[in-house]
Amino acid sequence: MKNGNTSSRRAVYGSTAVIVTVVVIIAVLIVNFLFTMLSTKLQLYTDLTSQKLYTLSDAAVKAIESIERDVDIIFCDDEDNIMQNTLHGYVYKTAQGLAKSNSHVKVRTVNIWKNPTAVQQYKTMSKSNIYSTSIIVASGTEFRVFALRAMFVFNEATDTTPWSYNGEKRLCSAILAVTRAESPICCVTYNHGEPFVTETDQNNAGALLSLISDSGYKLQFINLTTEEIPEDCRLLLVYDPQDDFLTADGVSEISEIKKIDQFLDGTNSMMVFMNPTTRVLPHLEEYLEEWGVKFDRYTNKLGVTNGCFVRDTENSISENGLKIVGAYSGDGLGASIHSDMRTTFPPKVIFPNAMGISYEDAAGYSKTVYQNQDDATKNYTYYSYYSNGVSRAIYDVFNSYPSAKEICEGITVREATALEPFHLMTITSESRMASNDTADYSYLLACGSTEFLSNALLQSNTYGNDDVMLGAMRAMSKELVIVDLNHKPFAKTDIENITTHQITVASVILIAFPAVATTVTGAVILLKRKYRRV
Repeated sequence: MKNGNTSSRRAVYGSTAVIVTVVVIIAVLIVNFLFTMLSTKLQLYTDLTSQKLYTLSDAAVKAIESIERDVDIIFCDDEDNIMQNTLHGYVYKTAQGLAKSNSHVKVRTVNIWKNPTAVQQYKTMSKSNIYSTSIIVASGTEFRVFALRAMFVFNEATDTTPWSYNGEKRLCSAILAVTRAESPICCVTYNHGEPFVTETDQNNAGALLSLISDSGYKLQFINLTTEEIPEDCRLLLVYDPQDDFLTADGVSEISEIKKIDQFLDGTNSMMVFMNPTTRVLPHLEEYLEEWGVKFDRYTNKLGVTNGCFVRDTENSISENGLKIVGAYSGDGLGASIHSDMRTTFPPKVIFPNAMGISYEDAAGYSKTVYQNQDDATKNYTYYSYYSNGVSRAIYDVFNSYPSAKEICEGITVREATALEPFHLMTITSESRMASNDTADYSYLLACGSTEFLSNALLQSNTYGNDDVMLGAMRAMSKELVIVDLNHKPFAKTDIENITTHQITVASVILIAFPAVATTVTGAVILLKRKYRRV
């Protein structure tokens, strides 16, 4: 009888143990399911990347905090597929962070393979193709379509592996652009041999074109011989022209110079980038001299005129002294462009293969010394011009150091001094009285280095070339929205860089360890009970 009771008791204990085990397993599964749902919805995750690639920066939150119009960030695939792609996942998490920081921002996913018509309105109105990796930022009728590649920084246009993440800046810039009542246009000339004709050309200048978009502009390429500058264009960019601009000279009936002049008669701006190898462009350079800009050239004994290179072996990042470090101007309009950059430790700004600018002998310009009555250290020199109600003044943005020399055909043409450095970048303001107490302003920025805007320098975290351009656009137009967010370089120690084999091993360990630990614990308890009875 006693043995029967013992057997019954063991059967009851065994059944209870099985039931408890089943209940515990089911509870664990339910808790895991609920936690997964909540973590996805509430973004309950830990960012283990060294550069905090999944964590939205305070600057990004601040950039869109004033947005009061609804914005959709649309991903063209299912969430599961997006998160399986590490790069795509970065952008998706950034978008979710933006949505969490501002209730007007919504994140949507659309599987365009199952529902291609869902993004048809963006495809028919945009030249960009839409793929499953595309990201769309839309508000009302305004939208921007980005390739996944546009969210990252590559060393070369042909590279497939990025070295830095730039998704915060791209998405914030797009949100600000599509929510603006009016997005200004930046027209880029391309019919004078500028490097923008083919898609490959545009990829090679991708950092420059992206910077323009990041500054709040709609980008538009323009042929000034056949097209008029749009009324809502606020900035005209002339970059590395190889051929001269047309003027009505008895041969041509079209005058591109006249179109530019009429454009700058409004409250608009223009940027011109040339270099020492740019051949003489008489029409364009004659017009620039009216704005005080005269590129430094040298005419040899044979009557051949070439551009002069600025060389500075003491302040350069290259052995030949041609990648020179620019000296910040101290005050005036030019200094206002980089005032934010000079508040802490100013980054180096590089001018590779630069041609100097002279305005001391520009026709009609006279030297003016601004004297600050309170602080003599803030005195500065600029050159000004006045005629028929139009006033122009040209200021330094960056100069060379006194150790610089101008070289042409191997000959030292001129040497800089502390009082007369070479001007590497200048800005000219033109004011016209619109009424008795208000004036309209136009601006022209000139630089003698096209490599100043190279991909390598604009994408660098070390040098400040991109910040200079953003500052220039801010100073030259009151309507621009500047998004100044740094990209995040990838670190080799990030957790996502471990191999698939390492991930598999880690997963097996994490899955097996609880089961093994539970089994061992149960066995130990059973053995103790058995020996205790004995």
